[in-house]
Amino acid sequence: MTTGIDDPYLKYALFCRGTEEGADGELTLKSIVDLLDLPQPPPGGQAGPVLAEVDVNLAFCIGGALPGDHHLFVALKTPGVPLETPPAQRVQWDEGILFQRWIKTFRIPVQAPGQHSAAILFDGIPLGEASFLVRFKPQ
Repeated sequence: MTTGIDDPYLKYALFCRGTEEGADGELTLKSIVDLLDLPQPPPGGQAGPVLAEVDVNLAFCIGGALPGDHHLFVALKTPGVPLETPPAQRVQWDEGILFQRWIKTFRIPVQAPGQHSAAILFDGIPLGEASFLVRFKPQ
């Protein structure tokens, strides 16, 4: 991770079902997602390569960046076939900004049980990630 005093850092990152921002700027995260129990898929691969689609918000906050233009990149990592990743987003960081929050919405195709994560990179530097576990419960 980053070590310098002016290096960007990840304050927090997590998956949730919803968010709400109050008039005072207070952010509320609703239904944090860290474990998803899904029904066991039918035997023999009848369900296809995508067993379920999960709608989640990725809420994260970055602090410590220097003013100027930057690039934000979020890469989803899931068990199974690699997913297409959106291009990096150009971010303007203004003077005096201590931190910035983002909420990105994803529909994640579940192909297998296991760790599903989003790696967060800022100017190509990995800052950290958020993750949740998917497991199948027998019916």
